[in-house]
Amino acid sequence: MRILKVTLEFLDLYKHSPCIRPYKCEICNKAFTQRCSLESHLKQIHGVQQGYAYKQRRDKLFVCEDCGYTGPSQEDLYLHVYDSHPGNAFLKKTTKKLAAILQTKITSVLQIKSTAQEEVEAE
Repeated sequence: MRILKVTLEFLDLYKHSPCIRPYKCEICNKAFTQRCSLESHLKQIHGVQQGYAYKQRRDKLFVCEDCGYTGPSQEDLYLHVYDSHPGNAFLKKTTKKLAAILQTKITSVLQIKSTAQEEVEAE
């Protein structure tokens, strides 16, 4: 039970970390660690009602643990981490299958960036 308690305490600490607040209010720019806190803030402070049905799923955000960057997919997060934090453990934990799929995307993105840079230099 001790291990479970320590793990839960760590997760709670991480969830409430002041460093990473991916859910930002578009009205006043206040940021939150959890989506429900943002939704509560919007309702109580700004009077904004959410257009979601009871227990309706929202789009999941994928959050970078290093800088708080948020992306719409795991692929997007992987590309961000690969580009911005190459030594991150997330890259090592990613499955080989996903890494293979994403590696082709990374290669094409890097080729596009390289081509664009060459065109700028040619002008």
